This record gives sequence, structure tokens and C-alpha cells, in this order.
Amino acid sequence: MVYSVLIIEHDQQTIDMVESYFKKSGFKTYVAKTGKEGLKQASIIQPDAIVTELDLPGYGGLDLCRDLRFGKNDWTPIILMSEKSEELDAVLGLELGADDYMTKPLRLKELVARVKSTIRRGTKCCHDDVQSSSNQEQSRLIKNGELTIDPDHFLVYKNDRPVDLTKKEFELLYYLAKNKGKALSRERLLQELSADETEMDERIIDVFISRIRNKIEPHRKNHTYVKTVRNIGYMMNVVKERIPS
Repeated sequence: MVYSVLIIEHDQQTIDMVESYFKKSGFKTYVAKTGKEGLKQASIIQPDAIVTELDLPGYGGLDLCRDLRFGKNDWTPIILMSEKSEELDAVLGLELGADDYMTKPLRLKELVARVKSTIRRGTKCCHDDVQSSSNQEQSRLIKNGELTIDPDHFLVYKNDRPVDLTKKEFELLYYLAKNKGKALSRERLLQELSADETEMDERIIDVFISRIRNKIEPHRKNHTYVKTVRNIGYMMNVVKERIPS
């Protein structure tokens, strides 16, 4: 299968270098020099992945993530590129729906590997046991206490009310729910969220967990669902009955 990638970058030298390597790796490539142009192209060509500069003039990579994810409900895999190596940028990018983050100077072989990984993960996430009948599809719902997780539609409900999660928050919660009752390390959770050889710090997981807890936990301090496992990471607690209000 031939994958397509949209490269959004304002520097022509970087464009030539990145586009050439993707073509050699068998990708069909598209190029945009501004974020607005990239947003328009993404809607028209529907690439398999987007590689975008974070610090585009005027309308940057974070704006693109926000508008695609929350404006157009478009979950095409996005890899951010930046001169910066600050952890805050990575956290903010992932919170707004980016799938991965790389700093310059780019390691092109790794960039292509990460793009392939996010594409594979995007097609595989939450669809690894596709069923045909409606009864079987219904059984794919994960229910735990007041929570219902619908992997086919990337939806989470708490007490039958929708919970507004970003894609990364959903993926993390879904993975915890699939493995409820098991202690999972921050390293393992980070591997589930990002490509191999990630540059991001494992503490980013703590940021995501905190945000998820703010949205699903009935109590701020005594957590019902996502438990901290000391010196290891986190675990989805098994809650058999609905929680009294």
C-alpha cells in the first residue's frame, strides 16, 4: 500500500530534504508552505499523515492541530517538527491532538519510521478485533462503573453523558481500560501513545492522567478509576457497580 503524507513547512531547503526522503521511502507527497494552505489541502487530499512545522509564521502547527481535531473532527495522524526541545511544547501539542513530536535537526529515517508507526497505530487503535454482527459490536463496549468506552466511535460516556477527551486522552484511557486491574508503567503507557524511540519525558503521562482524572473521577483526591501504583505507574481499577451519587 502506498501511503501519502502532507508536509507543511516554510523553509524550502527543509521541504526538499524531507519530501525527497519520503519519496524514496515510497510515499506520495504533498507540500504546503503555510498552515492555512496545509489546512485547506488536508481537507481536499485527505493524506494518510501530516508532518508540520510547529513554528509556522502566523498560523502554526498548534493552530492546525486545534482546527483539524476540534473544528473539523479530522484525526489524520500529525507529527510536529520544531527547533525547540522544550517539554511544554510537546505536552501542548499532544494535548491539542498531535500524535508525535520531533526536534530539528531532523533524523529523516526516524521521521519516516514514526510516520509509518502512527499510521499503523491509527488504523489499529481500537479496531483490533473487528466484528460483523451488531451483537458482537455491542460487546466491544467497555463498561466500568459509570464509564462506558466506545472504541468504534472514539467516545466515552460517564453516567450516560459524553466526556470530552482529546485523542491522546482517549487512547490512554482506552488502553488502561483494556488492561484494567493491571499495573502499567509510565514507560509502557508512553510507548502506547507515541512512536518508537520517543524523545518525550515519561512525566508527560502524569499530565495526561491528571487531565483524564479531572474529567472522569467523581472525587478529586480519592480516585475511583485511575489509581496510582507507587514506583510503577498507573492502573485502571475494576469498578463493578455504578458509583452512588
